[in-house]
Amino acid sequence: MKKILVILIIVLTCSCKDHQLNEQANEKITLLKTKIDSLLQNIKEKASMPAEKPIKTFLTFQENNAEEAMNFYVGLFENSNILDVQRYGKDGPAKEGTIMVATFELNGSRFACSDSYIKHAWGFSPAVSIWVECKTNEEIENLLAKLSENGKILMPLDNYGFSSKFTFLEDRFGVSWQLNLK
Repeated sequence: MKKILVILIIVLTCSCKDHQLNEQANEKITLLKTKIDSLLQNIKEKASMPAEKPIKTFLTFQENNAEEAMNFYVGLFENSNILDVQRYGKDGPAKEGTIMVATFELNGSRFACSDSYIKHAWGFSPAVSIWVECKTNEEIENLLAKLSENGKILMPLDNYGFSSKFTFLEDRFGVSWQLNLK
């Protein structure tokens, strides 16, 4: 794309009589260069945006606490942020302002969540959990302390043979986590 734009500038420059640019042509080329730089910047920005990943973990909350959980998780992990939030309006089927669907990343992994206005007979199950590879002892202990607060530890932090340090827990929202020290 950049090569095409450079060629366009050369052609414009060469098309002027006697290869001499008059002041008016110079202004047009300067304006064209500015527009080209702007287009190139837009292309770079779009190229650096993360592509939508077609598969992600979806968390359904039934106590209108999806936003609280999402903010809590994003605050725990590096390179994490909220990507999109859509809320129920006043005429929607759910409580106004609650999460219809939100997308967030936890250290590069995509998640979606919502506040279900339908009370289901099921909740979160430890059979499906979020696995986290921790790099340091400090990281696993910090995550264990924060995630287990007002939750419950299903397997205490220990050496289980397959890992020197591993724990399985359910956080205060009912989401299950497996923390493993690499």
